[in-house]
Amino acid sequence: MSFWRELGFGSNPYVVKPLPSSADGRELLVGRDVELRALLRRIEEGDTHVVLEGPNGVGKTSLVAVAAWVAGERFRERKTSQLFLPLPEALQIKEDASEFISECYFAIARAFLENEEILRRADRKVPKTRDVKAWLEAPLLKGRGLSISSPFGGGGVTGSAAANGSTGFSNAGFRATIRSWLREAFPEGTGGLIGVIDNLELLETSATARRLLEEIRDPILQLGGMRWVLCGARGIARSVAATPRLNGVLSDPIEITPVADEYIPRLIETRLRHYSVRDASKAPVSSSSFEHVYVVTHKNLRDSLRHAQSFSQDNESEFFLTKSESEIDLAFTVWLEGQAIMHESSVKMQPRTWKLLADLAEFGGTCSPSDYEQFNFNDRAHMRKNVVELERYGLVNSSKDDEDQRRRSIEITSKGWLVHFARSQGLAAPTIPGI
Repeated sequence: MSFWRELGFGSNPYVVKPLPSSADGRELLVGRDVELRALLRRIEEGDTHVVLEGPNGVGKTSLVAVAAWVAGERFRERKTSQLFLPLPEALQIKEDASEFISECYFAIARAFLENEEILRRADRKVPKTRDVKAWLEAPLLKGRGLSISSPFGGGGVTGSAAANGSTGFSNAGFRATIRSWLREAFPEGTGGLIGVIDNLELLETSATARRLLEEIRDPILQLGGMRWVLCGARGIARSVAATPRLNGVLSDPIEITPVADEYIPRLIETRLRHYSVRDASKAPVSSSSFEHVYVVTHKNLRDSLRHAQSFSQDNESEFFLTKSESEIDLAFTVWLEGQAIMHESSVKMQPRTWKLLADLAEFGGTCSPSDYEQFNFNDRAHMRKNVVELERYGLVNSSKDDEDQRRRSIEITSKGWLVHFARSQGLAAPTIPGI
């Protein structure tokens, strides 16, 4: 019997990946009703693509997935004439715009294939997908001088090409076919496919993000029948949404803040109940322990779930089955403190850098380079030197943005919050030069 089955769960209740676009996802999305309604209004009533801004791990991707399912349910319940369907998975923008554009068209094609029956039942025009499906699912074809035919028109794919790779999708015939599918299935005002462009902050600078989004504006963001939701952290989404070429294409960002403390007990209890397969299930991390780790991680839901999962897997099922809840809660507290001490002991920095970490935590965990005076530095350069040292140990993420010094582009990481917890709670001895 598997570990989770022994404890009375069908599978891991602390799963970290984003929630599915399904009834299960809607049940597990706790504490987000206001944000869900706001996102649905933008999707159903707006004429610009939606932008979500919020910290890493706050649950932006889960929110979009559930919103797509709710929008679909509203159509099935005849509360709206707009049919919305999600793309199979979130897309992560790349510095190679051409490659990313190809991935978008590929994802749209997959969405049509996976939702063919739903479109038919909704009396939407369903494209002939048999040949397309065969082409997309063809095995990898290699070889100099190879030529394979495409069902999209515009000629075949030649050279060392993959039948289901980005090179194979670069021909104009494929893209023209996808555009016609979207127009025919989703005439203006009748809904569309919902796609997520995730992790904009990985582009680091607003200049890079703006260049790439401007490159995909016409081939992707102007596609009829598509509703895109762009997600970013550290202020980058907000920074690019207002640029001249993207103004009128992207909405003003919706700020996604951490789930409020008052919802956390219900959030984790809902998960435990959902995954439970018997009444006497034994949770490795109780709701009270989960509240504790949620505070330690600075309200990062993804990190909290990851720690709960790691603690569970670091122990045998017999431990949880034979111990009381209070004993397990104590063991979790000791385990979490041990994780914090372990990370703190691996860091060797000067007192001024340690002080910056403590001050940054007090400041809320994020700041911009222009905030240097708030941290008692004479200029940005002196602050930057200490930020680089924190970044070297993985305690902060930062991105240099010469165009927008006000962007909150410096952020404490998951490891950084654990290290701060160790020091702020007196679990680790202060660092003294020479000792």
